[in-house]
Amino acid sequence: MRGKTPLHLVYVSNSGDDRISIINTKTRKVIKTIKTGDKPWEITVGPNGKFVYVVNMNDNTLQVIDRKKNKVIRTTKVGKLPTDVSTSKKFVYVTNAADDTVSVLDLKGKKLLATIKVGDNPSGVNVLHGKGPSQVYVVNFNSNTLTIIDEKTRKVIKTIKTGKGPDQIAFTNDGKVAYITNRLDNTVSVIHTKKRKIVKTIKVGNEPIGAAVTPDNKLAYVTNFGDDTVSVIDIKKNKVIKTITVGDGPVLVAITKENKFAYIINNLGDTVSVINIKRQKVIDTIKVGDAPAGIAVFPI
Repeated sequence: MRGKTPLHLVYVSNSGDDRISIINTKTRKVIKTIKTGDKPWEITVGPNGKFVYVVNMNDNTLQVIDRKKNKVIRTTKVGKLPTDVSTSKKFVYVTNAADDTVSVLDLKGKKLLATIKVGDNPSGVNVLHGKGPSQVYVVNFNSNTLTIIDEKTRKVIKTIKTGKGPDQIAFTNDGKVAYITNRLDNTVSVIHTKKRKIVKTIKVGNEPIGAAVTPDNKLAYVTNFGDDTVSVIDIKKNKVIKTITVGDGPVLVAITKENKFAYIINNLGDTVSVINIKRQKVIDTIKVGDAPAGIAVFPI
């Protein structure tokens, strides 16, 4: 119905108590928790919406969750100290911080298909979809680089120098621009994906970690762990237009598909801040589990 806000489910991985909290966006309440492996970190919803994927740092695993049943259906070993997970239309990609690799698995998470060497301490991964083969973007925290991998050949096709301590990657919805948060120099690198080069550097808050772009392609939200704020970037101007105070230690952000709300996980406060995008202010704070580390949102 026109004007009706669709229901979304928000999945939050809680690294301190080995559980996933599921939030109903209508009620803004936790409706279920799911037990995971040891220290669940990043989390994502797969391309067809059937599965949720979570990586567990302390037991070096990827877990696959059936979204209809809301239960873990598979646990698969990956590399050492997995930190992030992303999917393409065909594959699951996991960054392994301790062995400087990316694990490639099938969408069912059954089989490890390949291991790709990248930079030092890979922290974030995201997939750029295009007309040809998809490209896998991996940021390497200790080597201050972005590694670009061709999905078809599984070869590194480009390495780009970033700011200090790159952590996460977000693409504009047309795939033309990538935003990379640089935690150690308080900046965001703006990368032209076709030219594969940095075209601008934006100063944000203290210790930026997470980033997400609104579905209308107008704004990027960046979480600043060190000063408990979110920087709102105007994509057309590539400048910060608003700074919003959230909870304690914000790390990642996810935005609902209808462009109305941004959900921010606060790692040190064990909460999720809900930002109304139109009003650019926090309208609710939701209690979740211990030390939330990853977030994903999906409409149902």
